[in-house]
Amino acid sequence: MPDGRLELEYGATTDLVRSLTDVRFKLLAFVPTIAGTAVALLGRHTQPAELLAVGALGLVATLGVVVYELHNTELYEYAIGRAEALERELGMALLSGRPSHERERPLALVYAAVLGAWSYLVAWGALAAAGAGHAQELGGAVAAGAAVASVLVLLRRGDDSVPARAAPVASAGG
Repeated sequence: MPDGRLELEYGATTDLVRSLTDVRFKLLAFVPTIAGTAVALLGRHTQPAELLAVGALGLVATLGVVVYELHNTELYEYAIGRAEALERELGMALLSGRPSHERERPLALVYAAVLGAWSYLVAWGALAAAGAGHAQELGGAVAAGAAVASVLVLLRRGDDSVPARAAPVASAGG
């Protein structure tokens, strides 16, 4: 592949990496803010049905965001691998010289906390609707369990996944 095409592909690949990074940071700012606001606002004189409805909506929406994030993480890893392969072919070392780090741990912690917050509202609402004593406190215990389970599942998923490796760059001569 002629150098001009390699440079064009490298530019498109790094644009994809930037775009995926931008989406990730926007979600990491938005999702916890919404969950925290909902918990704070609903924590005062709210009916069990409202807790349950808003909590269920938030929980399902957040699960959708987490699945989307997991897909984007795979795409991000592929794009990084492809950019590194292109850099080797072009004699560059911007991304290939980057320090490795555990990118998924902070994400797992943030999303687990958010899933725990929504679980709190769902559990509190369901327990209160069922007439259980100490529904709010029990909801908090359920939320803590949900958050711990979520972080363990997300971290395990990150440990089990093998980063997608980009295909080698075809050389100009072959």
